[in-house]
Amino acid sequence: MNIIALHGGLDTSRSRSFMEILERAALDGFMLLAEGRVPAVEAVLNVLEDSPNFNCGFGAVLNMDGEVELDASICDGETGRFAAVAAIRDVRHPVSVARRLLEETSQVVLAGDGALQFARQHGFPEENCISEEQLDAWRKARESLARGEKPAQNLYTGLAYHGDTVGCVVWDGKGLTAASSTGGCSLKLPGRVGDTPSLGGGVYATRLSAVVCTGIGESFVETLTAKFVDEKIAGGAHPQQAVELALRRLAELKGAEGGILAVDAQGRIGSAFNAGQFPVVVMEEGRVRRDFEPVNLRRALSAH
Repeated sequence: MNIIALHGGLDTSRSRSFMEILERAALDGFMLLAEGRVPAVEAVLNVLEDSPNFNCGFGAVLNMDGEVELDASICDGETGRFAAVAAIRDVRHPVSVARRLLEETSQVVLAGDGALQFARQHGFPEENCISEEQLDAWRKARESLARGEKPAQNLYTGLAYHGDTVGCVVWDGKGLTAASSTGGCSLKLPGRVGDTPSLGGGVYATRLSAVVCTGIGESFVETLTAKFVDEKIAGGAHPQQAVELALRRLAELKGAEGGILAVDAQGRIGSAFNAGQFPVVVMEEGRVRRDFEPVNLRRALSAH
């Protein structure tokens, strides 16, 4: 059996049009799974990076200066390799740059101008990642700030309704891989880096599990939430139990919202969130599981 599971980000719409893009991304990954887990997760996230509906690649949120700065990472549990790019500009597929870094160098993280230089040297063209929708949202937010008002946009999405960091976990029956891609949080400071390039913070993979997280990155970094999930699975917990424990811990330590998706070496899946929405698609052997729903802990956690 093989599994490809992906999420579209915290507070992202679960309307059919959004879910269809996630399902198409999963299928693209499945078609490449015979080539390896890393090509598969790259293919999945490339679809989302191309869509203006998700906060990654084209259509990512803008920082305070009106620029798109992207983070992306890949972690392969079987080999123990990790690579990430942070605060990279003018590249539509940052996860592909992370893959190139993973496979062709011994470096782990490249950031800013260095990441951009590496991308250009390896043939990634200059591309404008600013969508009209995000640009309009940024202008309205700046106008609100100028009036001394709090911007109305969702912090995760930059918009009224969609989409935060996207992520994917893969189990091919032999090993586990995790990958994430994001534009970060709306109106972030230039140069800000979140949990996506933070190994153990927002992404993690070992021979036991693959984990991806979404939410306010600083909270995941400071609590090493992805690694916490792996540790619980290593201790015998089911992935569903592990992600729920991690979210409760995140809420207790940081008062933060989040979404977590994990798969273990037995092909068991766990997913939970404590925000408005969290679209997740699980594909087993090339078929979408229509019965899978992430557990919403929002009411349970807000009661404490």
